[in-house]
Amino acid sequence: MATIVNCDSIKEQILPFYEELTADRNHRYRSWEHCYTYFRQHASLETEAEVDIGSLHLAFYLASWGMYRGSSALLWKDYKIHDAAVSKLLEPQYSSLWNLNPSVEKDAAAAIELIMKLYRELGRVYRERITAVNGKSKKHEASEILITKILLGTMGCTPACDRFFIRGFRHQSQYSTFGEKFLLRAFQFYREHTVDFLETQRVIFQFGRVNYPAMKLLDMYFWNLGRSLESQEQQKEIMDA
Repeated sequence: MATIVNCDSIKEQILPFYEELTADRNHRYRSWEHCYTYFRQHASLETEAEVDIGSLHLAFYLASWGMYRGSSALLWKDYKIHDAAVSKLLEPQYSSLWNLNPSVEKDAAAAIELIMKLYRELGRVYRERITAVNGKSKKHEASEILITKILLGTMGCTPACDRFFIRGFRHQSQYSTFGEKFLLRAFQFYREHTVDFLETQRVIFQFGRVNYPAMKLLDMYFWNLGRSLESQEQQKEIMDA
């Protein structure tokens, strides 16, 4: 495996995460690349077959990233449960989110309102589609983690609010719940470090030929930071025991 040289704090968090992909051509982290790339190459998904393949990509990416665990309602559904969500993502009113550039403050502010609207609509889609689990009636509310992972794996317009990301993000801000203020701070952090993120993006593209979007880079930065912080805390607890 080739070694990627770390040059600054942004790279020091992101590139070790990315190097885990370079060590294994079939690493589960690549499921995000496959899903995101498919949607970037088929942003219109004009045919039923294209939507079907998009749903399959989305389902496998979500499974690879922990969203099909035993307690998940998705575990009891086939991949076609995502068809309506895929169709929602492709609605013309959300087209600007496919090319979100948080470096432009005016555009980022306008995008936040649209992201929140889409976030709520995706929640409604899964609430309406999932009314029973394993043959038993059940009200289902899609989690913050699920919806943000869907947005990250398709449009790449927001980080995914899983445990490690929230741990890292909370370390540098007071926000731990997805919302407008959360997104404002996320976009602001990206703008404050745009040069470092763009350089990291360039290095990743040079190695893997996939153009990681701004929010995916931000997600990787805080995810790996959160993982490191949690590991340090656990080691300290062992030493203090």
